[in-house]
Amino acid sequence: DVFVPIVLFFCILKSRASRRLFRNVRPQREKAAEDDYRWWQRCCQTCCECSSLMTCYMFGGQRITAARYVDVAIALTAFFEDRGALDIVPSDVAAALVCLMTIQRQKQIDCRNELLKEGGGIYAKDKKFFGKLWSTMKVSKVNSRRQQQKLLSMDIESGISKQNDEPKVSGSKQQHFEEAVDKQSLSDCEQRDEVESNDLLQTHTSSSNNLTDEELADVLAMLNSSDNEILSNIRFNEERQDGEMTFRPTVRRKLDAENSFDRQVLSEGARYCRVALAAYSWMMYLWTSRCIGCCELSAITLCELCMCRPRYCRSRDHIKGDNLCAWKQTSVLKTLGIEERDFLFANFRNAVNVCPYIVLVDRRCRNILIVIRGTLSFEDMISDVTINPDPLDEVGEEFGFDGIGEFCHRGMLEAAKYVHDDMEARKVLHNAFEDHPEFNLRIMGHSLGAGVAAVLGLMMRKEYPQLRCLCFSPPGCVFTERTAKESKEYIWAYVLHNDIIPRLSYQSLANLRNDVIEMIARIKVPKHKVFAKNMRFRSESNIQDPSKILHERESIPQSAFYSQFSDYMERQKGREKHEVLQVRMICPGKICQLYRTSEKLNNVPCSPIIMCLKCIPATLGLARTQKYTVLWTEAEDLSEICISSSMMSDHFPYNVARALQVAAEAVGVFDIKTTEINSNEDMQEGEKKRS
Repeated sequence: DVFVPIVLFFCILKSRASRRLFRNVRPQREKAAEDDYRWWQRCCQTCCECSSLMTCYMFGGQRITAARYVDVAIALTAFFEDRGALDIVPSDVAAALVCLMTIQRQKQIDCRNELLKEGGGIYAKDKKFFGKLWSTMKVSKVNSRRQQQKLLSMDIESGISKQNDEPKVSGSKQQHFEEAVDKQSLSDCEQRDEVESNDLLQTHTSSSNNLTDEELADVLAMLNSSDNEILSNIRFNEERQDGEMTFRPTVRRKLDAENSFDRQVLSEGARYCRVALAAYSWMMYLWTSRCIGCCELSAITLCELCMCRPRYCRSRDHIKGDNLCAWKQTSVLKTLGIEERDFLFANFRNAVNVCPYIVLVDRRCRNILIVIRGTLSFEDMISDVTINPDPLDEVGEEFGFDGIGEFCHRGMLEAAKYVHDDMEARKVLHNAFEDHPEFNLRIMGHSLGAGVAAVLGLMMRKEYPQLRCLCFSPPGCVFTERTAKESKEYIWAYVLHNDIIPRLSYQSLANLRNDVIEMIARIKVPKHKVFAKNMRFRSESNIQDPSKILHERESIPQSAFYSQFSDYMERQKGREKHEVLQVRMICPGKICQLYRTSEKLNNVPCSPIIMCLKCIPATLGLARTQKYTVLWTEAEDLSEICISSSMMSDHFPYNVARALQVAAEAVGVFDIKTTEINSNEDMQEGEKKRS
């Protein structure tokens, strides 16, 4: 009884002494890196614990163990490693971001003005760019001619109907006609994957053709005309040339109101973004219900108690992780306006690399919906920061896709495996498709949920070939390039204006870090002057000249910080072989981006404080931007972070849903009645089939 504890005690002392001895004989660089790593781990753990305690664990954090901070600490150590060389305070970073935003806007304006010069400026020799612009211009002319013919035919039909004065259709015939229309729309809903416009094909096939002198003259005349609608198809995206930030015009196709495929993309986006919004359960319901949501949910709970039928007393095997008052399920039912029988399954449990998800039935479009919640808790934040790439070789062998040499975001991959295994263990989809064998599968989510939905769709596509993933504001580091391009066949991604999350990757963050440090070295005026001239609404006419507040990049004066900056940049060049930097991951799917159109740049003020005040009435539905230009975008257009006062609010799920609704209404494919997941007519039809 005494000998064994003594032996164990000496073994522990020996192991600790050996570790201490090994630490002392290691190089100083390794010891410094370990000290930084442990410091970041303690900081992250302390920050999460204090924040959880201050919020009464409303956003989780109570179940996070110290081991969960390992990947986060490693990533932060590698990203912010400066060995104490940089003397920077938070106000320096804020001033640098303001200067960087000014430079980005000024370079965008200069790029556009250069393009609008007579003769095309420096871009006149870019035949590929003008070839795409010419093909886009031809498609727009064909579409406008079709719209005119359609309006003319509608006027003729309306005139004939007025002259004939035909008798009204009886109630039974009218009902039969409406059922036929519903069946036709239902067939369109089932065949939407096979619909592709010939205009889109022409745009891509003719983009590489060389232009004649006459065609080039027509394009330049269109650009220089006062009615330059063709400019709405041109985006000015940031590029990197020898580490320097530049902008270049690119041509992107606008979503066409006459194109059935484009209309379907907008229609499904506006319809199902509300479903992805509902996955945030009672917190988002309280935010969007204009201060009465708490009263509504409390009233429902009290009514069930008075009727002696509280939800926690019922058999709820299909609901996991809900609270005692069942507010999570109730808020989803209230947001979507569905009955409890259409709520097939929900697992609201949340942990690191474990995302809550819901399984619903959409009878109108005959779909089974898997809805994955986005970032809402501290556990989700740790899953976001677990950015190290994981290989897809073994996952591809298991689920039947080619994953050799491909990588994926580690946190999203682990969360997708959890959702898949949990549904398989409970046979959720098996039971759902037994009851609805003719239905299709739709997987959707917002933010982190969008990335998990994309990975889950890749894993389940062999078993369900007709599935479709709808990713709202997905992260910009989900798949490597080949897998991301292949995912265009089954993933539709929706991005709102300057949203920062679809632009986030390790490479873009590293570029932003280097740009911010460079801006700090280039600032030549006091910081209060930098902030004073940017605390107002910004338009192209009163944008501040960057040369008045910044030194030129080649003529930074010598100073103590400049020496620190030079040493730091030299050290960063030696870290380009880092494992994370070698693997470039991008945004998945076919990307549909919504741009706000306004005379003011970005249609928002520059000050983040004023932006927050402006966002409150917009979120409550008291004000909204009514015009959006919707373009098909490539992942390369989202490779760099665009600094804007709206880059955070554009990621808010309510703003994304509202923007999609406005864009769909402008095209004429959005109807508030059709956004109900299951209307009363669908429920009655289902009852008839079951009887």
